[in-house]
Amino acid sequence: MDIQTVLSTIIVMGLMIATGSIFAMKVNVTSEVKSVLILLILNIAVPAVILNGVFSVDLTGGALAEAGMIFGISIVYHLAALVLVGVAAYLLRLRSVFAKKMMILGALGNTGFIGIPLAAAIFGPAGGFLAAIFDAGLSLTVYTIVIYLLQAEGKFHIRQLKAVINMPVGAIVIGILAAVSGFQPPGMMIQFVEMLAALAAPMAMLYVGMLLPPLLKKKREIFFPELWFPLSFRLMVIPLLMMLILQLFSFTGWTAQLIVIQTAMPTAMITAVLFSKFTSEEETAVVTIFASTLLSLITIPFIAWLMI
Repeated sequence: MDIQTVLSTIIVMGLMIATGSIFAMKVNVTSEVKSVLILLILNIAVPAVILNGVFSVDLTGGALAEAGMIFGISIVYHLAALVLVGVAAYLLRLRSVFAKKMMILGALGNTGFIGIPLAAAIFGPAGGFLAAIFDAGLSLTVYTIVIYLLQAEGKFHIRQLKAVINMPVGAIVIGILAAVSGFQPPGMMIQFVEMLAALAAPMAMLYVGMLLPPLLKKKREIFFPELWFPLSFRLMVIPLLMMLILQLFSFTGWTAQLIVIQTAMPTAMITAVLFSKFTSEEETAVVTIFASTLLSLITIPFIAWLMI
């Protein structure tokens, strides 16, 4: 992995975040505008990144097996991360209900909204595709285990799995089916997908930047004392542990680097939605998301440097 590529990508993303913040200071960014941006990113840009990866990679039997391996690693990783952060919260004697929320904020990374565009920028289209496979593991974990943990009544309903059926997952399925069938898209379709894929990272970073001004305008203190807990686990402890584990198993190469980078992503955007729906602490999630995203502009290059 070229550290210069990582640094330049992160710096550009930081500038995009700043641009989004400046825009939000000058213009009233309503909830409707934010919703439209999220829909465009998740339903158009990110699926385009996935399909662009599929069209650019020769998905032979070996590549498909690698994708399956990444998905399996993702499931095991996310479950282990929840357990690890949960145990740490228990040992630190955080309040039981609050500890559960800190566990989720510290364990779940933004592997889709930011992770897929970033992986595509660093590792190319193949990286974007495998990052999407990794993010599919997060989606399955979120819409089963995490929702179960957040719900007051602690009950799991099969209808919760409907949320797993979304455009990014659909793009993965369509891409794999196209690869298996040997479908060769026309040049015009490839160009169309490439242009849409290029929107993912800029739109995601602009959206993150738009979250800052509303937080700063609040009259009261927005940061909570335990903020260090999810930030330290999300940005440093977990990726460093993953790096060590992969080295112990002699799992090297750019695929291993991609996995570590994905584990170093800031707190997942979906946590704000889940906290809003199942708790009364949406702001806790938003503050953690924004703080972790800003700090990740420093920690991600550091983690990448350690892997050189």
